Amino acid sequence: MATTRSPIVVLGGLLLVAFLPLIVMWIVVTDVGTFAYFAGFALYFLIAHVGLPGWVYLDATGRGSDSAVGWTALSFLLPVVGFIAYYVLGRPDATYEAGADRRVRRE
Repeated sequence: MATTRSPIVVLGGLLLVAFLPLIVMWIVVTDVGTFAYFAGFALYFLIAHVGLPGWVYLDATGRGSDSAVGWTALSFLLPVVGFIAYYVLGRPDATYEAGADRRVRRE
């Protein structure tokens, strides 16, 4: 019987299959120091410009904030400053509701 896999596991496997040959070729053609520099920058970009703004957006929409896109844009453009500003100033006292549909339905 088939089982479903976590989307993160599937994405990680696809990235590994796609980028492992490129990483090996890069290290063979250049030196390890250059690869470490670019790998460090890629890790920084994923954490600071994808992870933190993603968390801000999910948290702000989960709390029903009307300015979720604004806080997300601020935390993307100024990663650490925007994240700290949202955490200190932008979090309303409303409780977090995961997956709640906040659209008003008019019948």
